[in-house]
Amino acid sequence: MRSLRALLRSLLTKDGLDRMGKPITRRAFLAGGGAFASMLALGGVAHAAGTGTGELLRPPGAQDASRFTALCLKCNRCESVCPQGCLRTGLLEDGLLSWRTPIMDFHRGACDFCGKCEDVCPTGAILGARDESQVIGFAEVNRERCIAWVQGGCRVCVDACPYGAISIDGSSRPVVDEAKCNGCGACEYACPSNSYLTFAGGTERGINVRVALSAGSSKGGDAR
Repeated sequence: MRSLRALLRSLLTKDGLDRMGKPITRRAFLAGGGAFASMLALGGVAHAAGTGTGELLRPPGAQDASRFTALCLKCNRCESVCPQGCLRTGLLEDGLLSWRTPIMDFHRGACDFCGKCEDVCPTGAILGARDESQVIGFAEVNRERCIAWVQGGCRVCVDACPYGAISIDGSSRPVVDEAKCNGCGACEYACPSNSYLTFAGGTERGINVRVALSAGSSKGGDAR
């Protein structure tokens, strides 16, 4: 069995090196180990505070949460082959069980259901990634950050959606139809709110994909 020291070393860095590629000093290791232990004591296996349910956006076709984390080898092959660049590696702040697992990041790109992540997955943690009826999540408008809601005149997300899931209401504001949305992230990726509006911290955009209760299943739900 691996020693606690070896385990902490592998969790805190890669191959026992810090981010600059230098060997970890004893002092830095002990400090990191203390932070790691504190995170466990505070329930760090859950998602970072302030992110709602603690659920994470996974690649299309990802198995249910418990099965996915059990099957995923943290090999990062899916991330390396994603042509849209919309996958990132999970951090400790995403939860211990999600550390180094693939997480969708629609600030980097949008999912086109190409299926390459499924092709390279060696364990079957991802299945059916080419099925566009797979639900990654659902888009949700943030009325405090959406340009159309704050000042009007924007319909970028409407034009970006390849599934016609976003329409404009009578007040020229975007509305999401969950029955058509599969959470591909095209709207979030295209949203210009962070460029045109000034906010006090945070990376939230005018429209963001949230984890759906039925994420991983086929499209469904009532329009809203």
